[in-house]
Amino acid sequence: MRSRPLTGPAPEPGTAAPRPRRAPRLGLTSTAAALLADGLHGSRRPLLRIAALSAVEAAPALASGWVTAAALDHGFLAHRPGTGLAWLGVLALLYLVRACAERAMFDSLAAVVEPLRDHLTRRVVHNTLRQATESGRDPGTASVSRLSSQIDSARGLIASLLRTARPLAATLLAALVGLAGLDPLLAVLVLVPLTAAVAVFVWSMRRLTVLRRDTLLASEEVARQVGAVLSAAHDITSLGAEEHAASLVEAESDRARRALLRLGRAVTLRIPVVLLGGYVPLLGLLLLGPHLVDGRSITVGALIGAAVYVAGSVVPALQMMTSTVGGYWSQLGVLLHRLGEVAPERSAPARPGPTESPLDRSAEPSPTPDLTVDRLCFAYGVGAEPVLRDLSLTVPFGDHLVITGASGIGKSTLATLLAGINEPTSGAVAFAGRRVTALPEETRTRLVVLVPQEAYVFPGTVRDNLRYLAPLADDAAILHAAECVGLQPLLTRLGGLDAQLSDPAALSSGERQLLALVRTYLSPAPVVILDEATAHLDPAAEERAERAFQDRPGTLIVIAHRASSAARARRILHLDGEAHRLTVNEPLATVAS
Repeated sequence: MRSRPLTGPAPEPGTAAPRPRRAPRLGLTSTAAALLADGLHGSRRPLLRIAALSAVEAAPALASGWVTAAALDHGFLAHRPGTGLAWLGVLALLYLVRACAERAMFDSLAAVVEPLRDHLTRRVVHNTLRQATESGRDPGTASVSRLSSQIDSARGLIASLLRTARPLAATLLAALVGLAGLDPLLAVLVLVPLTAAVAVFVWSMRRLTVLRRDTLLASEEVARQVGAVLSAAHDITSLGAEEHAASLVEAESDRARRALLRLGRAVTLRIPVVLLGGYVPLLGLLLLGPHLVDGRSITVGALIGAAVYVAGSVVPALQMMTSTVGGYWSQLGVLLHRLGEVAPERSAPARPGPTESPLDRSAEPSPTPDLTVDRLCFAYGVGAEPVLRDLSLTVPFGDHLVITGASGIGKSTLATLLAGINEPTSGAVAFAGRRVTALPEETRTRLVVLVPQEAYVFPGTVRDNLRYLAPLADDAAILHAAECVGLQPLLTRLGGLDAQLSDPAALSSGERQLLALVRTYLSPAPVVILDEATAHLDPAAEERAERAFQDRPGTLIVIAHRASSAARARRILHLDGEAHRLTVNEPLATVAS
């Protein structure tokens, strides 16, 4: 094993410059904002249709307070229940109109999102090729392919924002207009603290985007430093430099911990935002309302109508804005900035790989169900720089392997090859001596399960989601798996196994990951691959989930995004980006080149 500096290589020419410390406006840097604006160019008509349909969707929020006040003042309190019920019928009719508008919205949303994805793809490819031409270096097809996953993530986030932020903004604006029309004095009581809350939220979004990027970069640096130490383990031991190596890793880990704490503190600002903008106005209405009613400044119906506006529209809108929408927006800001600064990677001459593996000629399964990788090579296209080259290793059945390496180095690519999703350029992956990609899809999914970072949860009951890979699992088995992985608190909060997940997007990313992890835990697959499948969990929840899979019978392979995951592993495979070579912590993993 060759030695190398533990501080890591210097940035390559042409790579993205470090992010400036100045907080971007509204959470988007100028690079990200320009990319988004260019992508939306030409979508004027569908955006106008979306705006018009959003106004129709907001009709119940606009009228809810008015209708409530009229139903009380002119109906029920005036001893005319028929009139009161008629007003409530108007509100019910508006909700029916809203449902029709929501149904008509999907075509317009698609007309915005799909062209935007195409535009982002063209920009990424164009910029990479242009920079490669100017520098005289290979354009790096593998780099473009890796960035395509970020394009899909950006597309999904934009679609989610249009589905959530759009009706949220329309509802909030309609509620304020309705409140002002109901009674200007009550509108002032609500608007002053709400304006302050929105200002705090906008400031927090700018900071949250910066901190989220800081946390991502710090996590990648920890993985890089751990990999450098592991790859130089022999030299460190021979020189007696264990304490120095440990201090380097500890320093990076402490920096990542501080970044995560700063991000956590920024996220908690959503609580005072909701309190200040929603519950403080509601409390003010309850405290001052009786005096205003006694002084005949307002009617009872107007007071209750104002409370309906706040409790029924303002508070839910603030909760959605500070949780789901805020998270989506900050993630989108980081992704668009990364896409906007795409640059080609340094290329190394490609080495020819073997065209046939001895595993291809083996028809008989081995006596032990080990996962075997034989001279594996993979490249994204003919003539492209190989992402993986001549990798051979054996993962014994029941083992726990963690794969580390810098972001974009090929960890997720290797995960898809191990799961048989992608066909290697050459070489083979086999389970129990049987080539994984040669197995029927149904058989392969029973043997190997890959859990990606973005977990999929479909509309239906919690039970249906959890036993998707194990249809015969009974409730006792499901509850046991939920307890082992750490889903029980969420399961209780959702309402049990029979709870309906009508809007999976309303769940947080971490909650969706927990559901996917329990689903995988229940599956009969003897090999589980977690591709950053715990990235949205806090460290304690991540440790509990990974230890549950350690105790689960079978083989566990984890794509690590935190150093703590590597510390829990029995074997560690480190992907080294230098000249696209692989280095392995040899005392811990069986590897051959």
